[in-house]
Amino acid sequence: MVGVVGFFSKNLAGKSLLCNMIDSLKHQGVYCVDTYFDEHFACARVHRGIFNPEPQPLFNEDKSLCIFFDGKIYGYEEQLEKLKKKGYIFRYNNDVEFCLHSFDEYGIDFIKELNGSFIFVIYNLMNKNILIANDRLGYLVHYYSLHNGNLLFGSEIKAILQEKTFKKELNDEAVAEYFAYREFWGDKTFFKRINLLTAASILTYNGKKLSHDNYWKFTYQSDYKKSKKEFVDELVDTYRVAVKRRMEDPLRYGITLSGGLDSRTVLAGMNPEKRKKIITYTFGSQDCDEVRIAQQVARKAGAKSKILEIPPEYIIKYAKNEIVLTEGRSYIGVSFGYPALQTVKDEIDVIFDGSALDLTLGGSYLRMERAYDLLHCKNEDGLQEVILMKMTMFNPTEFRYLFNKKYYELIKDVPDRSFHIEFNKIYNKTSFANMADQFFINTHVAYMHIGDVPVRDLIELSHPTTDNDFIDIVRKIPPKWRKNHNIYRIFLKKLSPELAKIPYNSTMIRADAPLFFWQCGKYYLNIREMIKRKLMVISKGSLSLPNKRKYADIDQWFQTNKQWQNFFRELLLNQDNKSKRYINQDYVNQLFEEQIKGKKSNALKLMYLASFEIFLQNFFNE
Repeated sequence: MVGVVGFFSKNLAGKSLLCNMIDSLKHQGVYCVDTYFDEHFACARVHRGIFNPEPQPLFNEDKSLCIFFDGKIYGYEEQLEKLKKKGYIFRYNNDVEFCLHSFDEYGIDFIKELNGSFIFVIYNLMNKNILIANDRLGYLVHYYSLHNGNLLFGSEIKAILQEKTFKKELNDEAVAEYFAYREFWGDKTFFKRINLLTAASILTYNGKKLSHDNYWKFTYQSDYKKSKKEFVDELVDTYRVAVKRRMEDPLRYGITLSGGLDSRTVLAGMNPEKRKKIITYTFGSQDCDEVRIAQQVARKAGAKSKILEIPPEYIIKYAKNEIVLTEGRSYIGVSFGYPALQTVKDEIDVIFDGSALDLTLGGSYLRMERAYDLLHCKNEDGLQEVILMKMTMFNPTEFRYLFNKKYYELIKDVPDRSFHIEFNKIYNKTSFANMADQFFINTHVAYMHIGDVPVRDLIELSHPTTDNDFIDIVRKIPPKWRKNHNIYRIFLKKLSPELAKIPYNSTMIRADAPLFFWQCGKYYLNIREMIKRKLMVISKGSLSLPNKRKYADIDQWFQTNKQWQNFFRELLLNQDNKSKRYINQDYVNQLFEEQIKGKKSNALKLMYLASFEIFLQNFFNE
């Protein structure tokens, strides 16, 4: 994947290591590569030449600092002019120069105000130290490791593994969290001693001491003095600016458009003339609800639309590619994205994504069902119980059955311990609902960025829904107004009344309809799904009605597609598989039989097990 890669060595640096690290990021096609090397520092930027295509590194006037930068920042024009008045020289007027000169003038404090998705490395040639920083939400996934006194870093773990003296060891805590919660938290990876660069990080190293600080945290600070109308007006004005900023470069833009609201909101925030130049891409078949709704939205907006078909064989054919690209942090259920987008990468330069807006503004974690309503938790114990109910994939009983006895004894306490570590990081405890949302942002949303890794190997990504100014308003909205897309629906209606009239795929009711009708729509869809499952159980899996709602019908593919069944059977139940050292094969067989016979929906669990097996085959096959 594209990104910044390199190392800082207290001893002499070796050029061959940097070359190997660069090569480990090149998976297909032509890349641009900028490099720098001296006796202690080696660094490169591997990129597509889209954002900030000018050569790197850039140096300040006295050659005491150099910078490598990847990503894009917005809204700094006034600050740039102030730097010019102070005598700083700008050759390109780009993001890279702005960050370099801002650091030279203000030190690290300037980072707190940067708006966008970025990572940069600044090397001080005089003092021989290095600084690495990323954006507030950590969208450009990067890793680092301090090994034998040397700091290695890169956008893929594979780059760090090019250091031949690095001994690979499986991180058992990450394994436990992966199966308990479908993700692992904090700075964990599947490898011991290799860490994720967490959101809003400033990492510094001088050859002796490694320092890691976070300059910003996502917290909700509810403002009860403002009216709902005032919030909506601010949201609309700020969001339109956020979208406009991201379309000012003379590039070709597209958007992954689903039947949901987040991607629709990106389209709604565009100038009508800009919409006509956008190409929308929707995953799925022509007759599924997801595609039909997305096409309605595209037509109403005047945008071009394309359907990216997702045949069942895509997921299993490209499963290895997904896991290798993400070093096991993703799962094979999303492996269709890479081959589908590969067919359109020559049409566009930047693709928009409505990242996590339903989880922030939409209050999706504040569920409608009163039994699980986070607005009505009475104490922290109740809050923790609800959060765990929402997050757990293998519950404690299943977790015990899943692993071999010896391995289970080693990791059995990890899920509970990890949960409480993350929960205790919540420092704004004024509202149980806000506490829960902050927990989900810091864990699940932070983990979601791994989905961008395969995409960025093909196309640049842009997330207007996470614009600093916009998010700062969202964080002030009281939870009762975020719940059930309450203020979201009003926001979308004011942003684009015509697009708000089109149905929402989670309810099949128009997006601007009152909540009562949304609830009726959800109730109907749930009843329909329940009947479908009953038919599967009664028929022992022989009668499986197609799911025309989503772009992928995973349950049906498991039950009716022999290619799928053979793939998972051979991968998970083979006597020579790598995961049997950790996983109870009898229990996996039980999950598989229950799935194909329609007794239970174990599809997600089986795909995570398959992902883990593929990871072990490709990274621990010695």
